[in-house]
Amino acid sequence: MRILAIDPGFDRVGIAVLEKQNGKEVVLHSSCVITDRAFSFAERLLSIEQALTCVIETHTPNLCAVEDLFFAANKTTAIKVAQARGVIVVTAARAGIPVKDISPLQVKMAVTGYGRADKAQIDMMVRKTVTLPKETMLDDEMDAIAIGVTALAMFGKTTYPQT
Repeated sequence: MRILAIDPGFDRVGIAVLEKQNGKEVVLHSSCVITDRAFSFAERLLSIEQALTCVIETHTPNLCAVEDLFFAANKTTAIKVAQARGVIVVTAARAGIPVKDISPLQVKMAVTGYGRADKAQIDMMVRKTVTLPKETMLDDEMDAIAIGVTALAMFGKTTYPQT
């Protein structure tokens, strides 16, 4: 099973493609799409769609895992991230890829075994369990890898058609 894992945002979107090889999670691709703040919001959403389409065409995932949104403070940011998440879900659906929602709690439990783990603990466990393609990554990219690890644990034995 090849998982496309997404940490949604509109300023930065973490993207990772993972699969299990010989019982171990392997990162085939990871990146962080950083949209240009000089662009209109619509153009920023379009750049997310274009980058995601390129990753889908290159890596042919058969499941997309997208982190659920959780916002307590800034409603304007929450709305923009929700719109970006909608673009992400539609892009995957257009490519025929089933989409599964992953909650932050599910990521914490799958990666650390502790539901109140912080970002540093998740980062440490991802680095211990997965060989990363590069040393330095933005948080969004590392979050996408953690989402991918979680999705493989939750859905890795399910059969989905290869796109």
